[in-house]
Amino acid sequence: SNYIVLMSIINKIKLNYNLKLLDDLIVNQKNEAILVLLRDTKKKNKDIFFHLLKHLNQQYSHKPNAENLFQNKLVLINSFQLDDCSYLTKFLEFYFSKTNYEYYFGNFSDSIAADLDQMKLKYFPKQIEFNHMVEFSDFFINSLLLDQNEKSCFLTSNSAFFESHNKTNYFIYPNTAIAYFFIHDNPLKIFSHLKEKYSNTQKALNDLCNMEKSLTSSQKNIVNYQVLENRQSWDVHAQSWLDPNVLNTYRGLAIGNEEFSLRTEEVLTKVIFHLIQAGLKIEVDYEVIAEFINDNKFIPKEFSSDISNKEKKLITNNINKKVLQDLEYEV
Repeated sequence: SNYIVLMSIINKIKLNYNLKLLDDLIVNQKNEAILVLLRDTKKKNKDIFFHLLKHLNQQYSHKPNAENLFQNKLVLINSFQLDDCSYLTKFLEFYFSKTNYEYYFGNFSDSIAADLDQMKLKYFPKQIEFNHMVEFSDFFINSLLLDQNEKSCFLTSNSAFFESHNKTNYFIYPNTAIAYFFIHDNPLKIFSHLKEKYSNTQKALNDLCNMEKSLTSSQKNIVNYQVLENRQSWDVHAQSWLDPNVLNTYRGLAIGNEEFSLRTEEVLTKVIFHLIQAGLKIEVDYEVIAEFINDNKFIPKEFSSDISNKEKKLITNNINKKVLQDLEYEV
């Protein structure tokens, strides 16, 4: 027990030394040295790393003068149904593979779960719930950005955007997230797919309108950690990403699923321009866009299940009319 007490004292001294070192680097805005310290600590002492990154996030990384802390940034690709992200993701991976641009593509939940698995910190349970996401989303994302060095991080997600009541915690932060794509689809179409998937009207309705107030998990690979996402209902999810303030702050671009089939070239060109405006050092290459479209026709999902008037009414009663008007969805 004396040994445990001694180790505890030594760890405390180490932590305080590193915190003081970090504070000095923050005061002098030595961004490169801050990242080196964090990366070294993440390799050597994950417990101290947890406290350092948490401290950095609180003291510095959300401040306007820390905009250049992370050279690589987050681009979020988001949709209510995660597989609606796949066409855009496939295009971007193809496009970047033709350039020298450094990038990382992953799923939001899977990437965080894998990182947590590697760190094995005692501060997190095996299931990451919404309250953990509110408190630690900046820790999760910044830890991923650190690992990718110069590479931009493209993450697919089906979380709704959130901000905490006191407006101190957000799902993503302006200093590290430079753009997002919100891919939306007609809620009746989604309901039709869900009805077919579950062979159950009520379950489809629960899913679309989040009547059971449940979190979702888009993870393909659950080993030790499961990261749950706060998707909410289709209505809340859409409103959160279409909020003018969120669109402006995080440089959002909303894309209707139908646009991929009706105006493929125009939409994909717009996507590249959007990333250039957000600060990515890439060029527009029309030949690469044409090559991708030629090899990858966008196949719209078939709209198969019949929807009764009663079901339509149940859906429209749970959806804000203005959202449907803004997205030009006939319901």
